[in-house]
Amino acid sequence: MMIKNFILTVFLLVCISAFVNSQSTVGLSGAASVSLDGDVIRSYVYTDSNILSPSFTLTGVSVGGTILNGGKGGSVSVDTSIFKLDTIRGLVKVFPTYFFNYFDFKADTNQGINVNATSLSSIFMPTFIVEYEETNNQEGFQYGQDDLLGYVNLAILPYTLSKETTQLEVDGKDFTVYQVNLTSSGSKYANLFQMVFYVSGAPIDLADSRLSAEQSKVDILINGYYGSNNVKDCAINGNVITAGCISTGPSSNPNSRLALTSFYATVGLDFSLNGDGEINVDGTPLNAGFSWVSNAQVKVDGSSDVKTVNIIANTTASDADGKVFGSASVNGALSGKVFSKFLVHSFDAVRPNTLLWDPSIGASVDNSATSTIFSFGLILSLVLFVLFL
Repeated sequence: MMIKNFILTVFLLVCISAFVNSQSTVGLSGAASVSLDGDVIRSYVYTDSNILSPSFTLTGVSVGGTILNGGKGGSVSVDTSIFKLDTIRGLVKVFPTYFFNYFDFKADTNQGINVNATSLSSIFMPTFIVEYEETNNQEGFQYGQDDLLGYVNLAILPYTLSKETTQLEVDGKDFTVYQVNLTSSGSKYANLFQMVFYVSGAPIDLADSRLSAEQSKVDILINGYYGSNNVKDCAINGNVITAGCISTGPSSNPNSRLALTSFYATVGLDFSLNGDGEINVDGTPLNAGFSWVSNAQVKVDGSSDVKTVNIIANTTASDADGKVFGSASVNGALSGKVFSKFLVHSFDAVRPNTLLWDPSIGASVDNSATSTIFSFGLILSLVLFVLFL
């Protein structure tokens, strides 16, 4: 009864209130409005904090129904998409953690009040840039088997936050598109690591990506790993990750390659690996997951030629390896029964100049009322700018 009264109260309150610009990112100038085509418009509210380390939240409430429930006839439906970035928890700096939270509820007023609610909570958390040499004759970085040449701890880099917005229109209604830039700062690590987040209040085209009002596009950039942006903070110590060390600096190894370690996690919903390129979450009308492409575009230093290289995904690394690269922070970010996957994506290029990768994370739902598949969640792009010494 208390839960029902709480949901009803929320329902009534809702009724009452009814990157950084570079050659790699399109920026807001490339955003173009497209037809709703069954999607909804969202009114997003942006808040941020720069105390000790930056964070932001974008909370978007649907206008005129939801993607799960149309809100027609004798029912009222409202859903909320929340995108949130944390780089600090309490007084402790943490790995950049991007949350996607979705809550949908429908109150049927035809025969009394019948409330149905659906929710989903998930995170994507990059943890380390890893430099390694392939030595075990098995593609990709395997901790303890390949030579660890260096790393950057993304939890303790200093960061700054900035925001840009633009106004677009669809069906005679204005909406806002947000671009939020998280950039490593300071004299030693300026622009070494960047995350650029895009969130829109209605569907848009952004370069080659179609974003709905329930999606966020994220560009991840690593700039000048082998250059002056990556200053040595501690010496490499075999396979040991030194606590408190921001970076070992780059090695001079001519066979050096890069990898990115990360975690994908959900609350209360287990998931399975579908092949080598997709994680599927079950047990909800929202089909959430994480997927990635199997190749990347590389530009060689001093040449305008672009070639394609493979991305090697290691999705079977042990829990022990995950602990080395930050798994404890996953449980700190989410409450409840947490399911997580440790991911290592290695880039099959030796000391490249420019590397572009486009994996994706998100969810979809089959709306039987419209027979349309709506995709929402997080679309992730990774761009590596690795400059020679």
